[in-house]
Amino acid sequence: MAESNKLHQINMQYSSEEDRILLRTSTENNDEYLIWLTRRYTKLLIDIFDKEIEQRGGTTTLGTKNETKKLLNEGAFEKPYVEETPKNHPLGENGVLAFGIKTGTDKEGNFSLLIQSESGKGITYNLNDSLIYMFYSLLTQSIQKAEWNIGKLIENPDNKQLH
Repeated sequence: MAESNKLHQINMQYSSEEDRILLRTSTENNDEYLIWLTRRYTKLLIDIFDKEIEQRGGTTTLGTKNETKKLLNEGAFEKPYVEETPKNHPLGENGVLAFGIKTGTDKEGNFSLLIQSESGKGITYNLNDSLIYMFYSLLTQSIQKAEWNIGKLIENPDNKQLH
């Protein structure tokens, strides 16, 4: 995400009607990006996060970093997604279906994740270790609500890793 359009809030919510997860991202510039994640796409995304988190020391390491603890102590997961109006919807008011994924590392060493629609419109997240942990936690919580049974922690029940 461009420096001029900093991340404000992220929310993921399972829709049983759509059988998809709605990824909502708002920025400090009052933009809201709505992206629908299918089960197949979510499986690809969770696999990417599992590998990235493993390379960065695992969920326990990321979850115990001072910045992560600070976000958790400030109630990062308890705060409701604030509906602010008026909102600009760069991907449309109904959102787009996630289609493409590109990953990398930005110049600060943050995990760079581009989620695109089939038309190429999308959003890039530049996530430091703490935000990787938060995004992953929201994703796994949404997967559990969807009862999709995907992801390393769910597929390997003997894994005692915390998240």
